[in-house]
Amino acid sequence: MTEESLSRMRIAEILEGLSTDGLHWSNNEYDTKRYQRIQELARTLGAVPIEPLGRIPVAPVTPKIGVDGAVTNQNGEILLVCRRDTGLWAMPGGAVEIGERPTIAVAREVLEETGIIIKPIHIVGVYDNWMDRLELAHHLYHIVVAGQPIGGEIKPQASEVLEVQWFASDRMPDPARFHPGHHARVIHALNGVMGYLD
Repeated sequence: MTEESLSRMRIAEILEGLSTDGLHWSNNEYDTKRYQRIQELARTLGAVPIEPLGRIPVAPVTPKIGVDGAVTNQNGEILLVCRRDTGLWAMPGGAVEIGERPTIAVAREVLEETGIIIKPIHIVGVYDNWMDRLELAHHLYHIVVAGQPIGGEIKPQASEVLEVQWFASDRMPDPARFHPGHHARVIHALNGVMGYLD
């Protein structure tokens, strides 16, 4: 979806969604007031009645959506990142932005984290992160998208990624060195799974 194709109502919905997330994560009164103001303006833009702010839910009430790129090259190797926050290996990926298509999101996330430009091909599966977490975590549905590299060069995103590397199926890190859920998803991708549902 391009910015040009967005109606005023859709822009208002996106802004209201972003402000709702902002209110959820805000940790000071100044940011809270700013996000409340954005929410008011979004409702004005979309011609939606402005309800008292006390009645607006400030916490997401459904799972968020994430995308992971199962990117394989012509040698059958898969692209993995070593995450800075955990020191564990994972497919490159992240949250889908409000108003963003999953194919655009996965291409953006892979490029941001690895420097590799990809062409999304098909969905490997949709995975529920609560099924593979032992500790409390945000509830996320991960859409794993298979893709092929079409350009770029490896350049780890310094703020989030320690290392980026191509791995052959017989030379991958030990399963214990993978971020929760990612080893099984990588195996699915390498085995050509399509349309898997948790």
